[in-house]
Amino acid sequence: MSRKGENIYYRKDGRWEGRYIKGRKPDGRPQFGFIYGKQYGDVKKRLTLIKAELYQDSGITAPAIYGNGSLESWADYWLETHVRPHVRPETYAGYRRNLDNHICAYLGKMRLTDISQRHIQNLANGLRDKMAATTLHGICRILKSLLTSACDEGLIMQNPYRNIRLPKAKNRPPRVLTQAEQKKLETAILYNNEPEYLLCLYMGLRVGELCALRWKDIDFESNILHIRHSVQRIPGEENRSRTRLVLGIPKSDASVRDIPLPRFLSEILYKKLREEEGKPDEFLFKGTKAGYRDPRTMQQKLCGLCRKLEIEDVHMHTLRHTFATRCLEKGIRYEVLCEFLGHSSPQITLKYYAHCTPETKRTSINRLAEME
Repeated sequence: MSRKGENIYYRKDGRWEGRYIKGRKPDGRPQFGFIYGKQYGDVKKRLTLIKAELYQDSGITAPAIYGNGSLESWADYWLETHVRPHVRPETYAGYRRNLDNHICAYLGKMRLTDISQRHIQNLANGLRDKMAATTLHGICRILKSLLTSACDEGLIMQNPYRNIRLPKAKNRPPRVLTQAEQKKLETAILYNNEPEYLLCLYMGLRVGELCALRWKDIDFESNILHIRHSVQRIPGEENRSRTRLVLGIPKSDASVRDIPLPRFLSEILYKKLREEEGKPDEFLFKGTKAGYRDPRTMQQKLCGLCRKLEIEDVHMHTLRHTFATRCLEKGIRYEVLCEFLGHSSPQITLKYYAHCTPETKRTSINRLAEME
């Protein structure tokens, strides 16, 4: 919860935090100062006094605190104060990447007041052939939010983002294993004793959720799997070209969920628990110094296995797509599947999985033939 335009927000520890720019780093990015307090009014008063002193000492007006008036300077400030406190680290990293690689690469040096609808349309046109339409829509949403906040702060009189023409985003059906491919893959998984991939095929887990599983997340008495954490790879703080693994919360509030554990999987995992003498806080699938396996390692092992089986175009999310499709083929309703997958609404589930596999099409045609 934050107070719009004031750079004050409520922390999970029960305190209020205020942010202000106290200087610039050697690369020109803002360096932030922070103040904390138990009362919102106290933090607001102290933050106002600090900003007033900064303005008075430097002889600049309030809008100039955002830098030299360029989109790039405002983007840095907006990202740190308006976005970062309220999103997950990997979401922040995605915003940062799109700003640096696309938005600021084209518009960054321009003054906010000079940016027009034509400049934004030219940006969109230039990116149109370089990426998928869905990716372009996401980048433009960031730019629109960035300029809307600048307008709210009084840095520009009118938001130039209007009537921007974008290519229509197409939702391609996801890659799904055929029943024959799934059977072949499952046979190899069981032979190699790699139950991690069965958890994706029969429970629809995301790879980050899979890597974050601890033994205490499994209730063997009730056969319930608790999804409470996720492992993600994000850019480093100092050097964004280098990445690091972080253990955090799942993708959204809806992703924190309990999923019934199939009995055959419960038996396989219980056997693994006894063989490894796993402790409650230990991770099911070990790999890194932190104790959990790197999602990239999961991906690489799966790709290697599928190459040997001559199953093409398979990645970890393919297993999740396959789980969802098998559920629908068995008549499981979208609202139930939505909870299994951790989507925020059945509409999202319908959006991604309103497609038919060749097996479903063939079965449907055969049913029509039986009516003759």
